[in-house]
Amino acid sequence: MPQDRPDVLPALGLWLAALAPLCWIPGGFSRFVLAKLLLSALAVLAAALTTPRGALPRALVLAGVAWAAVFTLAGLAGDTPYASLLGRWPRYEGLPVLALYGASCWAGARVMGRGEAGRARLSYAVGSLALALAVLSALDALGVSPLGPSTEARTGSVLGNATDQGAVAMLAALVLAGPALRPADHGSRVRGYEVTGLVAAVATVAVSGSRTALGLTLLGLLATVVLQVRDNASDRRAHGPTAARSRLLAPLGGSASILALVLLALVVPSTRDRLLGLGTAEARLHQWRLTLDLVLDHPLLGIGANRYVDAFPAYEDTVFVDFTGPQRLADSPHSVILQVLVAGGLLLLVATLLGVVVVARRAREALLDHPEVRPAAVAVAGYLVLACVNFTTAGPTCLAAFLLGTVLAVRPEERERFRLHLPVAVVAAGLAVALAAACLGDRALQRGLVAADQRAVDDATGEFDRAARWRAWDVAARLIPARILAEQAAAGDPEAAASGEAFARDALARVPGSYEALVALAVNLSAQGRLDESRDVLDRAAALAPRRPDAYVQRAIARAGLGEVDDALVDLRRAQEINPRSAVVRRLIRQVSASSPASP
Repeated sequence: MPQDRPDVLPALGLWLAALAPLCWIPGGFSRFVLAKLLLSALAVLAAALTTPRGALPRALVLAGVAWAAVFTLAGLAGDTPYASLLGRWPRYEGLPVLALYGASCWAGARVMGRGEAGRARLSYAVGSLALALAVLSALDALGVSPLGPSTEARTGSVLGNATDQGAVAMLAALVLAGPALRPADHGSRVRGYEVTGLVAAVATVAVSGSRTALGLTLLGLLATVVLQVRDNASDRRAHGPTAARSRLLAPLGGSASILALVLLALVVPSTRDRLLGLGTAEARLHQWRLTLDLVLDHPLLGIGANRYVDAFPAYEDTVFVDFTGPQRLADSPHSVILQVLVAGGLLLLVATLLGVVVVARRAREALLDHPEVRPAAVAVAGYLVLACVNFTTAGPTCLAAFLLGTVLAVRPEERERFRLHLPVAVVAAGLAVALAAACLGDRALQRGLVAADQRAVDDATGEFDRAARWRAWDVAARLIPARILAEQAAAGDPEAAASGEAFARDALARVPGSYEALVALAVNLSAQGRLDESRDVLDRAAALAPRRPDAYVQRAIARAGLGEVDDALVDLRRAQEINPRSAVVRRLIRQVSASSPASP
C-alpha cells in the first residue's frame, strides 16, 4: 500500500464533499440535484476507504438507525411505499438519499477528526467553494453563465434556485468567518484565503436575495464576533500593542462584513425588492396552516415521505392556488419540522427530537473541548434554522451534514467495536453507480422533451423509454413523459396519445393518488376519442384536488364531446372561479355555450 494513500483519500473526500454543490448535469432535465448527490456519494466512498481520523459518537449512529426504522415503517404504512422509500423527483428524499445525508455526516467526522490540524484544510476547501460559487453567481447575474440563459428574476446559479444558493453561501461564510476574524497571534497559513472566501461568500448571499439566508448570515457573523471578542478578553496570554491591535480584528472585520452584506443587499435590485415585500412570507405561513390540517388528519405515522405533492392538493384553498399558479403543485411544506410530521407523524418527530438531543449534547462537549469547531457549528446551526422555514435539497444539505460530522467527531478508537467502513463503502459505491445512471437518464429525459417539442414523437418516446430504464426507481421518469406527451396529444398529435397513456398508467401503478398522472392519463384518453374513460378518470382527479382548474377544464372538454353540455358548463364555470384570468376558460365557455341546445 502506498505510504501517501492515507493522506490522499481524506483530502479527496473533503474536496469532493466541499465542491459537490457546484456540480450540475449539462444538458439534463433536473440538472441541479443528481450530480451533487453523485459527488457526495463519491466523497463518502473516499472517506470509507481511508484510515479514520475521527468517528461519529455511537449514540448518534444508534439514533440514526432508529430514525430510519420509523421512517421505513411510515413509508410501508402509506399508500405509496415504493415512491416513499425510494424517493422521487424533484428532491429524491427517500431512504437512499437520506442515508447519503447521514453518511456525509459520518464522512465529515472520519476525514477531519478532532483538533486544530484539520482547520486549514477545511478553510481551503470551503474557501474554494465560496470563490467558485461567487464567480458563477456573478456570471449568472450578468447573463453569461455556463448554464445558459435564465428567465428567472433571481439568480440561482449552479444550485438551481436562489434559496439553495444563499444557503450554501451562508454555510461557507460562517465557516470562514471564525478563522478569518481570529487574532493574528493565533497564526494562520491561509488567512488571506479565508478572508477572500468570506468576502466572496457574503457577496453571494446578498446576490441570492434569500431573506432567510441574509438574516441568518447576519446573525451568524454577529455571533462569531461576540464569541471572538469574549475569547480575546479571556486570553491572558495576549498583551502589548501588537496583541491589542490584533484583538480589534474581530469587531472591525465582523462589522465590515456585516456592513458589506447589508449594502450589497440594498444595491442588488432583486434582493432589495424582496426585502421590502412580504408576499412570499405571508403565503408561506398560509401553506403551513393548511399543512397542519393534513398532519392532524394523519397524526401518528403521517402519510409517508414523498407524498406531499399528491396529498396536499386536497387541503389547498383558492388563495394558495392563486399564489402558486393553477398549474404548479407544491412538493414540500417548506419546513423541515412539517416535513418530518408529514412523512412520519409524531413517531418520526419523536425520533428526530431524540437525534437532536444527542447532537446537541455532543456538540456542547465538542465546543467546550475543541473551540476550533465553533465556525462549523455556527454554520450548521444557521442551516438548521433555515431548514425550518425552507425546503431541503441536496446542495446545502449534504454540505451541512458533512460540516456537522466535523463538529461531532470523536476519536476512532472509541468505536473499535463498530466497524462501519466496509458496509458504508459498499453502499456508497452502489449509490454512486445508481446516481451515475440517473444522471444519464436525466439527459435522456431532456432530449425527449426537446424531441416532443419538435413533434418528433417516435424520437421522444425512445428517449423517454431510455430515461425510464436508467431511472427505474423514479416515478417521475414516467410521470413527466406522460404529462409532456399529453400536451402534444392535446395540441393535435394523435401519435403521442398512446405512448402518453402507457407512461401515465405506469406512473399511476406507483403513485395511484397522483393528480398530475390522472390528468395526463385523461388528456391522452380524450385525444384517442375515449371520452367516457377520460371523464371517469377526471372524476377522480377533481376529487383529489378540488381547487385545481385543470381537471375541471379537461372534464368539461370530455363532457362536451359526450353531449353533456350543461355539466360541461358547470365545470368550466368552476374552473373560472378558480382562475378568473384564464383566456382559455373564457374561450371554452363561449364555444360550449354556443353548442348548447338552449342557445339561440
